[in-house]
Amino acid sequence: MFKVKQTRLVAVASLFILLVFVLYRSSGSDTSTNSVAQVVTTNNIIDSQNDDKKDDAINQKILLSENNVDEADEGKPEVSEDKPFDPAQSFLEIRTLAPMTIFSKSYCPFSKRLKELLKDNYQITPEPQIVELDKHSNGRELQTYIGEVTGRSTVPNVIVGATTESRGGCDDLVKLHESGELLSLLAEWGGKKMVVKKIDAPSNL
Repeated sequence: MFKVKQTRLVAVASLFILLVFVLYRSSGSDTSTNSVAQVVTTNNIIDSQNDDKKDDAINQKILLSENNVDEADEGKPEVSEDKPFDPAQSFLEIRTLAPMTIFSKSYCPFSKRLKELLKDNYQITPEPQIVELDKHSNGRELQTYIGEVTGRSTVPNVIVGATTESRGGCDDLVKLHESGELLSLLAEWGGKKMVVKKIDAPSNL
């Protein structure tokens, strides 16, 4: 009788241990499944407690925002390199500065003589725009172009009024000054945009 009871106790204990083992395995499997699910979830852009539809909507907005940023970066203009020198454009810009332009070179004696002649004998308003080609960063190219459009490739080269035609160099204007014609011609060439007056020589009286 005692042996029968002992056998029953052993069977019940074994059953209990087996039940505990099964429950433990089941709990471990759930934990592993949750971990895998968590890893998969964290691969999304966001990981929240929202339902799938809300998460998908938020993810789509974030993706759209990132795409817009990329497109905005692509739309930015690239910094352009320095453009090559354009003598025609430079010539036009210089001519707009004053009705009278003198293309000169700082070391040229003929240029110096002409500039002194005009300064000492004539009051020109607005003052002539003097361009020293030897000091210009692209003086050689500019002088070549000036020779083509004005008909004079040497300095000094005087241009007055709306025309691009050269009015002459040092010798030409000195002759006009000595003959008394330069004042009226400068006024005629400059038109209404330029006023020219003769500076009277100081009196010795």
